[in-house]
Amino acid sequence: MWFGLSAIALAGAIVLLYVDRSRREQFGRVRQIWAKAQGYTYNESDDQLPTRWHRAAMARQEYLGAVDVVHGVRRGEDFVLFDLPETATIVAVQRSVGSDVDVDLRLKSTPPPRDNDLNLLGAIGPRVVFSTDLEIARRVCDQRMVHFTESVPPQVQMLWSEGAWTLGSLPITSTGRDWDAAIDAVGRLSGLLHVLPPVSEPGEMSDLSHDPSRPYPHPLDVRSDDDVPR
Repeated sequence: MWFGLSAIALAGAIVLLYVDRSRREQFGRVRQIWAKAQGYTYNESDDQLPTRWHRAAMARQEYLGAVDVVHGVRRGEDFVLFDLPETATIVAVQRSVGSDVDVDLRLKSTPPPRDNDLNLLGAIGPRVVFSTDLEIARRVCDQRMVHFTESVPPQVQMLWSEGAWTLGSLPITSTGRDWDAAIDAVGRLSGLLHVLPPVSEPGEMSDLSHDPSRPYPHPLDVRSDDDVPR
């Protein structure tokens, strides 16, 4: 009897593995067709790609390789879109200049980041803001950022920046329409984050005064920590 049950369990596992592989291949074909239609470059996998980032959805994901990877240029900015198997779809847009200041904007229902250097700024629109430099983040979160957070598609669950990259995450079940919307959203945030101070030399002070078009936000734009649900 035990042998029979073991054989049934093994057969079930093989079937599930086959179904999962077939589904993964189907997703890959859809991603490849979408990329080709847009004029982007598609690769089946890139084992080293996830090691570039370590925050938000990429925290402790370095052991996973990227699959169904798409490289492209959208509105003048380089981006890469890929899947972490069974975990999430990631969009990353590269800015021309990196920054020492990282920012994290996540939905209020999402648990806070575990990074010790990311501190809570407050709520802005439907999202909560964390940053490695609260004073600079407070100045970045002006009315334009408020409008941005209110317009981000809800399927874009996390948004954050690391160095010269701005990233977003979507459910692994997202579709081509979701990918387009996510690339646009991450690209818009990337544009807003061009105001972040560039990577500084030792002893150099961070300053946002090089962007006079961005007004200093009113205190009402960002609520205090007490207003953020825990």
